[in-house]
Amino acid sequence: MINFEIMEVRQAWRAGVICFIAVILDEFFLKTEFPGWILITSLVCLQANFGATVIKAKQRLVGTILGCVLAYFIVFLFPNDMNIYILFIFLSIIFAIYNTVNTVQSYTYSIFFFTFALMMLYVTAHPNGISFAILRIEDVAIGALLGTLGSFFLWPNFAKKSFHTDLKNIIRDKDILFEYIIEWIDGKKTYEDIYVQKVLSATQNQMARNRILEIYYEIGKRNFPSKEYEAFILCQERIHYSLLTVLNALRVGSLEKRMDSFLFVKEQMQAIQNYFNESVLRLPLSKENALELRINSLANWDFQSVEVKITKDLYNSKGRKISFEEIKLRSLLERLFQEIKLMNIEIDKLHEYYSK
Repeated sequence: MINFEIMEVRQAWRAGVICFIAVILDEFFLKTEFPGWILITSLVCLQANFGATVIKAKQRLVGTILGCVLAYFIVFLFPNDMNIYILFIFLSIIFAIYNTVNTVQSYTYSIFFFTFALMMLYVTAHPNGISFAILRIEDVAIGALLGTLGSFFLWPNFAKKSFHTDLKNIIRDKDILFEYIIEWIDGKKTYEDIYVQKVLSATQNQMARNRILEIYYEIGKRNFPSKEYEAFILCQERIHYSLLTVLNALRVGSLEKRMDSFLFVKEQMQAIQNYFNESVLRLPLSKENALELRINSLANWDFQSVEVKITKDLYNSKGRKISFEEIKLRSLLERLFQEIKLMNIEIDKLHEYYSK
């Protein structure tokens, strides 16, 4: 039996149905000269959720229109100049491949350069090739519409529903990164283990930021604290960077100097990690969750005593002679601690939003 709870299954069925509809539309109604344009566009635009589909459809349509318009002006300015046409084709293909491989700019740029090169190629091969620009825009518009409607009506999936999972993944990966660095200090993990985890953590941060944009295209600015969640994710990115800064500071210098600092850093990292884990328990994932947290007295949890203890331990030398290396690490740990305190402020703002 088909399990439509699996995203890949839903996506495969959506794609199949959209392909069938695109073929039927072209065969019996539209009868376009290039039916593949509609089919390919509808499949490309069909993303994992509705918000991502709208973004992809917008990018493809805008890139196509701009590419066709530029091709029209080039033909208008340089009529029948094949050398110019071939030069522009060559340059456009280079830029399209470079942008696609390096993901320097958005999908719009890749489509813009590709469409421009395609239109110039038609102009080179056909005397009235620029007329294909109108057909290209029409077919891409129909394909984008098909993909968008398919994403909305056929086993729909919305970014807002999966955003909670993204937030949980961010917190989980950050906690694991804390743990890996502490275990690296103990010699239980290698730097390669930390490298893999830091890539996962950074990827989750970016995915969550993308999800906020997808939610904006689904429901707009209303009824969702996009700015507040984006500020929370930005705090996670700064915490991520601060953790890596501490790690890199531990990796440089002589082994003797580092060994003197390892125990101090480990103790402070464990305390800061506990503070981080207690803080994120207050993160509201929805209005109902915010209400539940307030009922359980988690929303207004007083962290003052914990923060005072961490600050005191950071500057408590316990009668030891403090090296310059330890002073530097202490400042980095304090920065990490401050970033988590700022994260708590953003969590408070989320509670304020949901309490309205």
